[in-house]
Amino acid sequence: MHDAIASVIHKQFCTPHNTDNAKPSSQAVAVWRAAHQLLEQPLIFNDPLALTILGDAKSEVMEKIDSHKDPLSSAMRAAIAVRSRFAEDEREAALECGVNQYVILGAGLDTYAYRSKHQHEQVFEVDLPSTQAMKIARLGAQEINATCSVSYVACDFEDDALEQSLLAAGFDKNKKTFFSCLGVVAYLDLSAFEKTLRFITNCASGSIFAFDYIVDPNNLSEIERIVLNILSAQLAAGGEPLKSFFDPQILSQKLRDSGFSHSEDISPDYLNNRYLSERADGLRVGSVTRMFIAIV
Repeated sequence: MHDAIASVIHKQFCTPHNTDNAKPSSQAVAVWRAAHQLLEQPLIFNDPLALTILGDAKSEVMEKIDSHKDPLSSAMRAAIAVRSRFAEDEREAALECGVNQYVILGAGLDTYAYRSKHQHEQVFEVDLPSTQAMKIARLGAQEINATCSVSYVACDFEDDALEQSLLAAGFDKNKKTFFSCLGVVAYLDLSAFEKTLRFITNCASGSIFAFDYIVDPNNLSEIERIVLNILSAQLAAGGEPLKSFFDPQILSQKLRDSGFSHSEDISPDYLNNRYLSERADGLRVGSVTRMFIAIV
């Protein structure tokens, strides 16, 4: 069983067409989003640019679509689709309440700013300089244009440059802001994560933070621990070791201690009921990753 799981996970991160040296995790997530557009009906998360932004790797998804039908691959893809859908649904709700600033922490190959129907919103995409340069080049090569105002903020979360970099890009910390951080927290050490929390809680009251995280292995089943251990080894081999794991209750207390006025642990059951309950294909999200939404 271990070898079978390892083989499936390895294939998810093996992308011969990754010619611009995208980080394995950002490329894999983009591939999962693209494969979801082709394999699941109805769509959990509709992203008409998911295939286009892959560039040359788009053909690999099309040609190897059967390799994405493995149950484990389907489960990982569903988790990505659900977290993206949840974050964008919450973003849409915040927009309706007049929260026009949106900061995407660890934007990777996210396509929100090129699909947004709200010209008045200001999006700030934050990521490592190399990842951001890769994305901007792909956007140009594929002639993908922003549909709202977007600013690129190159910064490493694990130094103290987040606030300074955002402010230099025109971010207004006195305006209510929606922050999303998907697939990033697990790569931050505890100090960097706590700095990020402090920065957000020093922004305008009413700002919202939606993020996902990996659950402490002690809270997982045996099969979930096996999957997590293999995934962690694969990511470490690609230069992206996982650094942070959390117990949901302890994380809830950390959010309160950091200054959030309210936080809600978004359980797998909640997400399954909200997005997957009517599906005929049996897709469900598991417990390896969970989500929180917190309000300043």
